[in-house]
Amino acid sequence: MGLFIGRHGQTIDAVQHLAQRIVYPGGPAPARVLIDADGYRERRAEVLREDAEDAAEEALRAGRAVELAPLPSFERRIVHEHLRARPEVETHSEGDEPDRYVVVSPAPS
Repeated sequence: MGLFIGRHGQTIDAVQHLAQRIVYPGGPAPARVLIDADGYRERRAEVLREDAEDAAEEALRAGRAVELAPLPSFERRIVHEHLRARPEVETHSEGDEPDRYVVVSPAPS
């Protein structure tokens, strides 16, 4: 499974992108194609939620914005949705694909 998932999920993400293009060749898709292997996607989502929590705590402790590493759009969405439950922080994305990243900041008082 490790070979299929690839380093940092690069292979499985590429397969998912290709599958999306094959299933919906004309452009915007009415649904998302999801490729998973051995529960990788849920494990990755849990890591992203933990990273989001760490960034939120750092932003609150330091009183400044914290940038996460660049992520694909579906992973950025996991971070945004997870931190939506924390009103003391806010999130937004910056940068250009494929280097777009999430910024976590303390919410204005």
